[in-house]
Amino acid sequence: MGLDTVESIVAFEQHFQVAIPNRTAETLYTVADAAAAITVLKSLSADPARTAAYYRMLTQLLACLPPATTEATLLTKLELLGAGPARLAALAVCLQLRMPDLPQPPLAPQLPGWWQRLFGGTVPEAAPPPPSPNWAQTTIEDLTEWLLAQNYAQLLPKPTTLYEVQRAVIGITSNQSGVSVPEIQLTDSFTNDLGMD
Repeated sequence: MGLDTVESIVAFEQHFQVAIPNRTAETLYTVADAAAAITVLKSLSADPARTAAYYRMLTQLLACLPPATTEATLLTKLELLGAGPARLAALAVCLQLRMPDLPQPPLAPQLPGWWQRLFGGTVPEAAPPPPSPNWAQTTIEDLTEWLLAQNYAQLLPKPTTLYEVQRAVIGITSNQSGVSVPEIQLTDSFTNDLGMD
């Protein structure tokens, strides 16, 4: 294990108030592995279903957004992706929470310029498929989970189920790796996907 990984293990131990044995730590390759191990070590419910913490956060978030907003509303529809700092700051103030880093909306594929249309030439290749998550398809449901992870210390001080442990592990991993919460998936490898050594 490299220094980044050891520091993450220490951060997990401190937040969850649990000792992770070295043999267990050496088997934690993904974010999901860490959450599952902590859940077992703490003898918590292995239920991955959303808990009351999610629904409280969702209710609080919906109260800060336009009335027709639902859990399935796309973030692009609300213009939250790539929103200016003032818009996100206002939402953060309403929620009294730190907002996760939301990306700029993807650019439309570039059309051939006038020079290429007039004289020919190559047309730029199609854009590569969007990374996970597909930002254009992210919803209020995703933002709710990101807010739980971003603010795990405040919202999930003592997780009680696998679901809550997963959100806290994502938040801690974001702090340790420098990768933003929305870009961390449970299937991500600490070393290969998140660049931790």
